[in-house]
Amino acid sequence: MKLRHLWIVLFFFVLGVLGLIYFKTAPYGHSLSSLIGIWEGFYEINPNLVDPHFVIYKSGGYDGQFFYLLAKDLFNENDWSLIVDSFYFRYHRIGLSFIAGFISHFLGSEYYPLITLILLFFTFLSSVYCLFQLLPNQSKWFVLFYIFSPYSLNSNLLLVADSFFVSLAIISYYFYKEKKFKLSFLFFLLTVFTRELGILFLAPIVIGALIRKEWKLVLLFSLPGILFIGFLFYGWLSIPNHLGTNPLGFKDMTDGPLFGFVKSFFEQNTFSFKIKEFPKLLFFVSILSITIASFSSIKESISKNIDFLVPILGSLAVIVIAEEGYWRSFDNLSRMFTLILPFSLLLTDVTKKLSFKIFLGTSSLLFLFLLIRILFITQKKEYFLAL
Repeated sequence: MKLRHLWIVLFFFVLGVLGLIYFKTAPYGHSLSSLIGIWEGFYEINPNLVDPHFVIYKSGGYDGQFFYLLAKDLFNENDWSLIVDSFYFRYHRIGLSFIAGFISHFLGSEYYPLITLILLFFTFLSSVYCLFQLLPNQSKWFVLFYIFSPYSLNSNLLLVADSFFVSLAIISYYFYKEKKFKLSFLFFLLTVFTRELGILFLAPIVIGALIRKEWKLVLLFSLPGILFIGFLFYGWLSIPNHLGTNPLGFKDMTDGPLFGFVKSFFEQNTFSFKIKEFPKLLFFVSILSITIASFSSIKESISKNIDFLVPILGSLAVIVIAEEGYWRSFDNLSRMFTLILPFSLLLTDVTKKLSFKIFLGTSSLLFLFLLIRILFITQKKEYFLAL
């Protein structure tokens, strides 16, 4: 695959994304604010933070609202009066809210949905180029699976940070391999502050630098983690006394290995399977197949793959112990796979494995399901416009 072919694919990809956005926003007067997913409950307890004429759902809001509300509170209020679901959990994943909020503060917060969409897809397209450059010549066409990742696409259309986090990680690693360490440090810093799992990318790099006794690199790539830990301590001392509307701890959101998957099929202790739950089986097959492929990579060439295996296995661990609520939601599950797909493409010789081909196959089927879900399944929600 040549670079010019990549530009052609990306051109049609962008046209397709614009069509999906047009279709998704059509029931709401084509307002991009409908993508944020603001629920009236959070609008009512944070009325000073929501821009006029933004779409407010009577029910069924989503996590994009938390990134938006935090962005508004950071730059418009800055008094931590914000009340959201699990405040501290949202607060320390500040990367997307900070960048989108900073730009929106100067251009106008009413443009937040447009600014965030542009930011997310520009970062994603930049990461596509970086991944294309990282892939060996004979495997460059595999970048198509990342371009048409249902996980990244869904995350970006929901205006949440998962794809942004992964895009930053790919860009960071590209600059690291190009030995542009200062740029790599900067992007890794943004990666960690967007989601704490970014530390899993830094750990192999720091350990490798330690083994090679490259002390400057040890310090440079330890700094993002050190600064993030300092930020956590600052948060414990500075955030408001309230814990948000749903102050769940880590244990509340986890379960035994795949217990959440099994429990998600039961209603009042009775097994129930509905056709709409079929994608959940594809996710389960994805877990099994990419786990087999990852352990095969450990066995065959751990030294070459360690930089990618640590974050991949870390993400898999999070998915496996997720409680049943995550398994009941297509949006939640798809976001949890966002990191795994692009970095698995970089594993040495993994593309020859049957297990990996199965993983790519299930990802492709989930991409088709996502399109069907957006175009034919998702129904219009009852809404009103903010005052």
